[in-house]
Amino acid sequence: MALRPSAVVSSVRRVFLVVGVSALSGVLLAGLALPVVAGLGLTARESADAFADMPGELDAGPMAERSVILDAEGHILATFFDENRIYVGLDDISENMQNAILAIEDDRFFERGPIDFQGTMRALMQNMEAGETQGGGSTLTQQYVKLVRVAQAETKEELAEVQASSGVEGYRRKLEELRMAVGVEQELSKKEILERYLNIAYYGARAYGIEAAARTYFSTSAAELTIPQAAMLAGLVQQPHNYDPTRNPEAALARRNTVLNRMAQTGRITEKQAAAARQQKLGLDVTPVSDGCTDAWAGYFCDYVTHEVRTLEELGETPEERLMALERGGLVIRTTLSPEVQEAADEAVFDRVAPTDDVIASMATVEPGTGYIRAMSNSRKYGVEGEGVSNINYAVDEHMGGGVGIQPGSTFKVFVLAAAINQGMSLNTSISSPASMSIPERNFTTCDGQYRSSASWSVGNYSGLGSGSFTLRTGTEKSVNTFFAQLTQRTGLCEPATIAEQSGIMRANLDENGKRQPLSQVPSFALGVNEVSPLSMSQAYATFAARGVHCPATAIQKITDSDGNVLVDHTDPKCNRVLDTSVADAVNSVLQGVIHNSGATGNRMQLEDGRIAAGKTGTTDNAVSVWFAGYTPQLATAVAVADVEAPQESLDGRTFNGEYVSDACGGCLPGPVWKQMMDDAHDSLDLPKEDFKKPDPGSIEGVSTQVPDVRGMTVDDATKKLADEGFDASVSGEVNSDLDKGLVVRTSPESGAKVGSGTSIGLYVSNGIPPGNDDDDDDGDDGGDNGWEINPPTVPPTPPTEGNGEGNDDDDDDGSGWR
Repeated sequence: MALRPSAVVSSVRRVFLVVGVSALSGVLLAGLALPVVAGLGLTARESADAFADMPGELDAGPMAERSVILDAEGHILATFFDENRIYVGLDDISENMQNAILAIEDDRFFERGPIDFQGTMRALMQNMEAGETQGGGSTLTQQYVKLVRVAQAETKEELAEVQASSGVEGYRRKLEELRMAVGVEQELSKKEILERYLNIAYYGARAYGIEAAARTYFSTSAAELTIPQAAMLAGLVQQPHNYDPTRNPEAALARRNTVLNRMAQTGRITEKQAAAARQQKLGLDVTPVSDGCTDAWAGYFCDYVTHEVRTLEELGETPEERLMALERGGLVIRTTLSPEVQEAADEAVFDRVAPTDDVIASMATVEPGTGYIRAMSNSRKYGVEGEGVSNINYAVDEHMGGGVGIQPGSTFKVFVLAAAINQGMSLNTSISSPASMSIPERNFTTCDGQYRSSASWSVGNYSGLGSGSFTLRTGTEKSVNTFFAQLTQRTGLCEPATIAEQSGIMRANLDENGKRQPLSQVPSFALGVNEVSPLSMSQAYATFAARGVHCPATAIQKITDSDGNVLVDHTDPKCNRVLDTSVADAVNSVLQGVIHNSGATGNRMQLEDGRIAAGKTGTTDNAVSVWFAGYTPQLATAVAVADVEAPQESLDGRTFNGEYVSDACGGCLPGPVWKQMMDDAHDSLDLPKEDFKKPDPGSIEGVSTQVPDVRGMTVDDATKKLADEGFDASVSGEVNSDLDKGLVVRTSPESGAKVGSGTSIGLYVSNGIPPGNDDDDDDGDDGGDNGWEINPPTVPPTPPTEGNGEGNDDDDDDGSGWR
């Protein structure tokens, strides 16, 4: 009979396979039965040496475990895992489960060594006939070794190597596992091996280890598993996908009954128990497991936690290692999130701005004195797809998962205010502020010196505000642009920017190299041209609430590993003083007036029950974004509503969650969101009413400086001399004098008077007409305006309040442009 070519090829292949396998079989026989093959000669010894040279130690390392993120009250916010596993000791695994897995996988596990000789040889012959490793003959120890090697494979190539099942490589892999099994049983007790096996095995449905499997399929613990439950789970180990009870309930039921029968056959349960268990249904009570932040009830906060984890050096040398610790390290991360505050934030945001609106509302709340982030909310739902869904956290900076930032408008004026007070200016410092003005940009200074520019900056107030003389108080309450433009000339740009940065504010967007950027020191700094995030603003305002102490914002209180060891501890925050308490108290006093004084821009944001608060409105040019940032001594919150998608357009004339708003402003969009949230948060937390500390009188009055004598000088020379002493000067009028026309006759306040640094000095200049009699001069005895000139008030009278008593921020703060 002629031979077919295919048969010849097949025969040759089998010959080579048998030759290769025979060599490795010699290794097996020689290595595992040395007393039997001792007299076989050199080949056996060589085989024994080869087997002995195989790696015998199995460095199992820690098993990957899931990590959990908890809120401040201990409730689970999210879980993270590469393998959903919760390691438990053997004492926390029911005997039913131990009996079930032993019955179906290795009935004689406790009676024999690491290798089942008879089973191994039988499988060896079967596999040689088939040409691949179809059968096992593996002990539980060998299975454990294989599971560890699979878990440790980091690449597809490594995984293929440890799962090799065909040809010589398949037998080599098997022999390596046999050698390692010997080493494992030399190192670990049988109970320790059983414990590790039950914890490392995969049970399907993303459940690794018996505890996760019990929770996933039956919503119970490994310690409470019944006989039929344990039998079903034990049956899954062989083929988790095929026996998945959620997909193939009939196959799962048949497999469970097979395990029950085996348990009875081996005497681990009685026939009566097996019969009763077979009559029961699967009885699933599935608890879906979520991985990551998508299903978290505070998704944006959860996302921020993952970014903060990447920054923690205690968890690894690189961001990648730290993320691996989150996904595999069994971490317990207790966060700062307050469920009550978060709920209040979400409700306030969604009440005002809908997820499907073409703008966003974003909010962050920080606790003064700790830096703990208590809430974080955006008007779009957290996720990766769908209408009204976004995974960009607009509440934070770009490097922490946020956008490129939102211009904050006049909420930035507070840093110029703080710098002015810190430099000794009196709160009563008065500056004459026109409706609009043009200022040479070279008149400003930065940390690097004079601002280099030949251009002029045109700045104007809100059209309904007009002009007048304003103090640090009234200029802030009315949010007067021209006032702060001139105040910034006096303070310089360096100190306001430094105070802001030391309080936690950087530009939200990264530079072209992916690095964080300091704030831009430009003339319009006070009007909020730097793109920032609500979180950075809330922690900065929290610095004022904490009386000048800045605590870096954090979402994490403590992180422990699976053994309870503390890895990260923020329960004792590392805070730094940015401003003296007297300066911060003075800022608080001014910003308190923004909310509580009639006619101020934030007057409508007064909290319930007379609770004292402080804050500031902000509206950018053309109302592309509007802000309200404010605080009590217990909570600081910043809210922004903005068009964040190019081309950015005005918020005026848009609909927000069904409500039409003709003129968008800080006091009419984010302000009400802030008020609702703060009212609800303080109420739900039952926080007591607390007042801000009254400012030191010295801070209100500023540094007393003596007004120099400039009589007889030209206006330019007098202005320069006064400026050198920290005063602003302007011509207040002309008077009769025998001095040449245009020379200074006197000042208001008069020379020699001690007044607060930064006070505006009025110059009265000669009109060139010598004084005559008392009826036509201003020397004081005609009852006319002599009293004003001889004994002028230290501070010019405050101009009448503009607006309707609701605050000019409806309207808002500032005017022809920035508000």
